[in-house]
Amino acid sequence: MMRKLFTLITALFLCSNLFSQGIEFEHGTFVEALAKAKKENKMVFMDCYTKWCGPCKKMAKNVFPQQEVGNYFNANFVNVKMDMESEAGELLKEKYQVTAYPTLLWLDADGNIQHRAAGASNEKALVKLGKQALDTENNFAALNKRYDNGDRDPEFIAKYVLAIVNAGVDAKDVTDSYFSGKKSEELINAKDFRLIISIARKSSHPMYHFVLENQEKFAAVTGEDKVDMYLGGTLYGELMSLEHSGDQDALEAKRKEVKKLGKIGTKVLENINLMKLGRDPDKSKFYQANLDYTSKYSFNKQQELVECVRSIAKAKEGITKEILEQALELSKRSIELKSSFLAIDTYAHLLYRLERGEEAKVQALKVMDLLNSEDFPERVRKNISKGLWSVKFLSEQE
Repeated sequence: MMRKLFTLITALFLCSNLFSQGIEFEHGTFVEALAKAKKENKMVFMDCYTKWCGPCKKMAKNVFPQQEVGNYFNANFVNVKMDMESEAGELLKEKYQVTAYPTLLWLDADGNIQHRAAGASNEKALVKLGKQALDTENNFAALNKRYDNGDRDPEFIAKYVLAIVNAGVDAKDVTDSYFSGKKSEELINAKDFRLIISIARKSSHPMYHFVLENQEKFAAVTGEDKVDMYLGGTLYGELMSLEHSGDQDALEAKRKEVKKLGKIGTKVLENINLMKLGRDPDKSKFYQANLDYTSKYSFNKQQELVECVRSIAKAKEGITKEILEQALELSKRSIELKSSFLAIDTYAHLLYRLERGEEAKVQALKVMDLLNSEDFPERVRKNISKGLWSVKFLSEQE
């Protein structure tokens, strides 16, 4: 009996190892990991984390255990985790200049950096980073070597700057050299815009102001939404960070600075006020402000118009007749921009709430005609139908 039990336990243990998922991290010292890497002719992958780092915890919980990740990393690397605030971690933090968490390092068996990345990744991005680490022509070490050997080709420098930024390393000297080597008008293109937004992450950066001063030109080559998202998102993040810090003097100084930046600054400040109104018990204030904000800044953006008026059509409190009528006008505008079934469905819903039932029915039938004209798989059609007011309304009319 004992022999059978032992055999069963052994079998279960072997099966659990055979079908184990995720990255298998070593439990020895860093030096032991390097020795194992040398013996197996592999690189070391090191997850540099801290116990308080939220993104680190998310990667440990959601990414490292994935089978796709484990299959690749267990086959190609000796994997270690290192708390950067431990005694051993403090030494490695200084040695490898780790300043952000998580930082992911790929090292050769002698402990030299071959590749690095700062910030959390999902499973696909992490496997892609692992493949880059093994690419001896394009990993971080290879790009460093090309730069140190004097390669100053603009295409290479652009690639190198992005690699440095993604690695969490100071790129100031390289970027200054790159930008100073080009005329201002030569920087107004989609590729350099991507480069600028990767390094100019604060509104105090000279390149942020360069984009601000040339936003219409950048919008023409990369899209207005991308430029607005960069300019506005940067300011929004800085203001919210100060608000959370509780430093009211610094926050007020920043507000005054943002206000001087013209339309983009005003838009960000109004957006923050709108978010605050969303917490007001009087919901009508928020819905009115949302209509005003959307009319002012999104009159030609169909998706944002639909999102605004759809929230009003669905709202159960704080909705006046005046708000519904204004929402109806914006709903008409959304249909003018694009006659989608979602836009018409919202229009029909608003008509119904304004007690214009016959008109609502006409629009609801248009929604069904549009939906049925699309070549959706039946499963997709059913999922879409669940979210349409018109489907429920017409079924109740039968």
